[in-house]
Amino acid sequence: MGLKFATNALKATTFLVATGFCSAAMAQTTANLIFAVDESGSMGGEQTFLGTFASEIETSLTGSGFSTVNFGLTGFGNDIGGDFGADNLGRLIEVGGGFFGNAAAFSTATGDLLTSGGFEDGFSAIDFILRTYPITVGASTTIILVTDEDRDDGNPSLSFGSISGDLNDLGVNLITVVDADFEDDSGNPAIATDGTNAFVQDGTSFTTAPFGLVTNADGTTEEDYIDLAFSTPNGCSASLNQLREGGDAASAFAAALLQCLTVAAQAGGQLIPLNQYRDSTRLVMDHHRSQVRRLAYGPAALAGMEGDTVTRDAQVANDMFGMNGLRGYASVSAFTGDTDADGSNVALDFDGYGILVGADHALPVASGMARFGASLGYSEIEADQKAALSSLDTDSTTLQLYSVYAQSDGFYTQGNIQYAWHDFTNNRVAGATTFVGTPDGESFGAEVEIGFRQAPRPLGKDAVNPAALHLTPFAALGYEYHSVDAYTESNGGVAVASFDEDTAYGRLGIRAMIEQFHKGSRYYSALELAGTGSFSGTGQGVPINGGATLAPISDADDLRLDVRLEAGAELTANSAVFINVHGAFSDHARHYAATAGFEVKF
Repeated sequence: MGLKFATNALKATTFLVATGFCSAAMAQTTANLIFAVDESGSMGGEQTFLGTFASEIETSLTGSGFSTVNFGLTGFGNDIGGDFGADNLGRLIEVGGGFFGNAAAFSTATGDLLTSGGFEDGFSAIDFILRTYPITVGASTTIILVTDEDRDDGNPSLSFGSISGDLNDLGVNLITVVDADFEDDSGNPAIATDGTNAFVQDGTSFTTAPFGLVTNADGTTEEDYIDLAFSTPNGCSASLNQLREGGDAASAFAAALLQCLTVAAQAGGQLIPLNQYRDSTRLVMDHHRSQVRRLAYGPAALAGMEGDTVTRDAQVANDMFGMNGLRGYASVSAFTGDTDADGSNVALDFDGYGILVGADHALPVASGMARFGASLGYSEIEADQKAALSSLDTDSTTLQLYSVYAQSDGFYTQGNIQYAWHDFTNNRVAGATTFVGTPDGESFGAEVEIGFRQAPRPLGKDAVNPAALHLTPFAALGYEYHSVDAYTESNGGVAVASFDEDTAYGRLGIRAMIEQFHKGSRYYSALELAGTGSFSGTGQGVPINGGATLAPISDADDLRLDVRLEAGAELTANSAVFINVHGAFSDHARHYAATAGFEVKF
């Protein structure tokens, strides 16, 4: 059976090389592949397959630009001495006389694997590797766990969270080859998946489709091993059952496994950080939109749009706070925040600043007030990859057109459209080499919001300097589109195809504002809470090197909580200042902004 596996693997990799899958991609560097192999009695065929397949892996990765491919080997689950002692939780099998060796030495070393075991703890095997092998943060290191059993707990101190954290702290990717089946989102059987893409058999190779679900996983295999692979930056899981079918299915399995290995090795601790483009441009667009939204119909404009705190008189509404006529404004913002590694998305730290200027005109319309305006913003964001030296600088210019209509009874609606263009400088560091890509990009966004400002609730009994509480529930629907042009990195780095991403979203929230008048001047402070949910964000694989390899991008978090605080004051009858802070929180991201600005009636 093992010879059949090896023959099919050779056919698959011959096909891949012939079709350009293994075309040159990265700088000359080192890929470390450490195999953790189940040593129970049912694993003989797979052990033989790995020994034969190693030379094809080496050929593929050296063809992808790696000068050295190191193979390491750990066995687990054996029964040395018949006592299921500490060895069965992980034992070093030397390759070429040490931790690592070439493909030929690895092939020889697989002959030292046993098939006498029956107690398999993959967590302990991974922990053994992380504690034993010389793994350096930022190096390209991938662990490949191969087992047909779920986890037997030989060390209760190890958990999913502890193992996942250790892998991610070291920048190690995990590929699991396990007893489970996969489907794409149409229900078709799949060979493997990276959590975003499903690899579906197509003769002796595969095509990709959106990932659906895991089926027929042995015991806790999905929770323990498949999800663990997905928790690493560029993890992947493959079905051992496809390999065992032999024939074309085994050939397609070899092709899919090679895809997983190639992408993981290219990434290692230096994942091609494609999600940073989306994360940076979404930050820019969302901040610009939120600032103009508050100026158009946020706390700074509420009184002028809807009327006096106490009287809500229509004529006062027209005159107060410079509502009638032309208004100009400007603001300066500072950004900071971070995102965690999630699926194929790398972990990033953000910092930057932005400036925004705009003007609008308000006039009475029917029984309410309407405002029409335009704003222009410029921002610079630097995103640094955590635990790595890679970074992305994003210079963005954003143009927004907007309008708002408010009635004296408190109802309002507003809408905006945005267009932004971006200049990117991507510095990807692998080993001692920096690869620079300088693509351009663009973004488009549109949003419609409706809300109702409830009647003010007086605070206190001071008739000379009245104060009131305003509550405003609101809802919004929006759409965003982001694209990045194709580019080729310097120093013989990767060539990345053009890619784009879009999403629709909805938002529900409430504003609470306290408005105070003192000696004829107006002051306000406001708190806004909002939840935003994406409807259609999906992950994807981006072709690199002419389509030979797919670099995956997982989708962004579906749910986000926004918290905004603002305060402002009139300086004169025709001018005002404001400050606000904003925090956005989701499962894998935390973004913050602070803004100061002013507005002037002309």
